Amino acid sequence: MGLRQFPPKSLRQRVLVVEDELIIGAIAAEALMDAGYEVFTAASAEEAEILLRDVSVDVLFTDIDLGGEDGFELAQAALSLQPLLSVVFTSGRSRICHGLCESVGVSFLAKPYRLTELLETVERAVKATSTQ
Repeated sequence: MGLRQFPPKSLRQRVLVVEDELIIGAIAAEALMDAGYEVFTAASAEEAEILLRDVSVDVLFTDIDLGGEDGFELAQAALSLQPLLSVVFTSGRSRICHGLCESVGVSFLAKPYRLTELLETVERAVKATSTQ
């Protein structure tokens, strides 16, 4: 397998992965890094908000149910800090969440998802951010 070349960090799109199930978050983050994204991770909404105060991201990829915390509230806080970012929600409760997300114009990825689906969804979110 050949050497992978990525753009310099300053030119890469940045994704924040927020997932309270650490293994799922690590797998998603690794897939995104392998695809050339600069990835930040957080295991809670509180941790994500702290990070978002210091780091600009292009896409917030967050679980909706963060172990008692709410991914929707996190997205609101993130958008108040960084109004141009795109939000992608994920959840195992797909029937309810998919309709709600579509109604407010954000992306949704049902769990369990394939890594190819994750990459396609994040790529669409990045493109949406770059056209704003």
